[in-house]
This record gives sequence, C-alpha cells and structure tokens, in this order.
Amino acid sequence: MFSLIASPAAAELIAESAEIPYQVSNSDRIAIGTVSDIEPHYDYTIFTITVEEWLYNPLPAETIKVRTETGTGVWTEDQPEFEENEEVLLMLKDLDLEDRLFKVSVEFPGKRPVSDRDAVIEELKVQGKWQEGNETGEDGVEGEPEEGDTGSVPESESTPFVNSVWVLVAVIGAVFAITRVE
Repeated sequence: MFSLIASPAAAELIAESAEIPYQVSNSDRIAIGTVSDIEPHYDYTIFTITVEEWLYNPLPAETIKVRTETGTGVWTEDQPEFEENEEVLLMLKDLDLEDRLFKVSVEFPGKRPVSDRDAVIEELKVQGKWQEGNETGEDGVEGEPEEGDTGSVPESESTPFVNSVWVLVAVIGAVFAITRVE
C-alpha cells in the first residue's frame, strides 16, 4: 500500500553560500535590475527583470527572466522571493540563453540588495573577473578601472552583518520546516 504525504521541499545550504566571494565564483552572470513582471505557475514562477547594469558577463539584453521553483501550489524554502518594482542585485546561473532565462545561483543568498554593488565589484576585481563596459547593451570588453576610481564603499559604511543575517534566516527556515513536518 502506498501513502502519499505532502512534505515541504527542503535543501541544505552551506554557510559560505551567503558570502559574496562564493557567490561570485559560482555565478555565470551578475546583474542589477528591477522586477517588472511576475508570472506565477503551479510549481514555479517567472520573474521579468529590467536590467539596469551588468556587473559580470553582460548580455545585450534589457530584460531577462528569472525562474524560481516556488509557485502557487509549491513552496521551496531555499528559493528567493521577489516583489514587483523591487530593485535587486542578482547572481545568476544560465538556464536558456536564447530565451534569456536564468535562475539565481546559490538559491536565495544569490539575491542581494543593490547596496552590495561595490562589494561585488571589489570581489570581481579580486577574482580577475571585473569588466569595463558593463552597462546594458555595451560589449563587455575587459579593461582596467579608471585611475583613482576604486568603486568601493569605505569600511566604515559597509554592513558586515548582512551575511550573518542570511545564515540566520537559513537556520530559522530549517527549524521552521522541521517543526512543521513533526
């Protein structure tokens, strides 16, 4: 006899997945944009993002689509959530370049606030991935930053606790999922 039991989908994220260096090294592209449309389906959702700036590996596209594995009938705890008109910095993995379809790399930690832009650029430079000409529609030719333009936030203005917050959110989500199953 078979028994069908609905259980929440769960995934385990490693702690370093919340860190910018890990996210940069595990992303095919990085973009900043605004959520302009949301298409919910039963087991997935497609978010249209109007791209304002490509930080890494640019495409000549003004809009892209991001797929999450959460929909109207399915919720997955490690997937990012978006709101219409929300400005986001996204670490992306290619799904279908012809359709400009992506997923957020390293799940919800790969969706970051736009205020992390300078920290991401610094990490791209550290990893040798920084490219000039990253605005939408430009060619993305590699180059060096202009002299005197470091593009970084002074240490006193940075928010180091943000990465810890993501780890805390993951732990709380896991505890919530476990207690819900019991």
